[in-house]
Amino acid sequence: MILLLGLLLLQVLNGFYIPGVAPRTFRYGDRVELKVNKLTSIHTQIPLDYYSAKFCRPYDGVQQASENLGEFLTGDRIENSPYELYMEQDQFCKVLCQVELKTNDVAHIKKIIKEEYHHNWIIDNLPAASIVDSKQYIITAYAGGFPVGYQDHKATYIFNHVNIIVEYHPLDDGSRVVGFYVEPFTVKHRFAANSGIDGEKKKKKKK
Repeated sequence: MILLLGLLLLQVLNGFYIPGVAPRTFRYGDRVELKVNKLTSIHTQIPLDYYSAKFCRPYDGVQQASENLGEFLTGDRIENSPYELYMEQDQFCKVLCQVELKTNDVAHIKKIIKEEYHHNWIIDNLPAASIVDSKQYIITAYAGGFPVGYQDHKATYIFNHVNIIVEYHPLDDGSRVVGFYVEPFTVKHRFAANSGIDGEKKKKKKK
């Protein structure tokens, strides 16, 4: 996480906020909920339910997140996610889940990647900005979410890893989220023997 040391206020403003849109104040160790919105594509203009693809699901089941007025006005379909983030606590190389994909699951994911569908994640009403790191350039996109994967000639790749960066501003009574970035990338897994994570379900040995 990145600590912002200060904010420069150039002008004093009077304003108002829509209920449910005002930023939340988090204390150290508070869970920072990462929500997911519909998958979207600029090519099809047809949004898809996030969990229509076989992504990692919340351990307690998928639930529609409590919609605030701002989310209702934009017609969003916000749902919970299995990601567990905590204020001011860094995490590294954490495995989210292990999913077995059947033939129809693979075909569906390839289709949405071909149609350039994007994830749309949210933390505290802030949509995720996307960090794209390629051999030619590094750019940050602040609209449209980040892609499910990409195609390289005839091959299709899913982004199976993400770096999640949450920027926050410290206050006297806690901290507020002021930035949310996701850097997706794909990795061909190779796990150490007996790690329990190898892409295959382990069978219990009979005693």
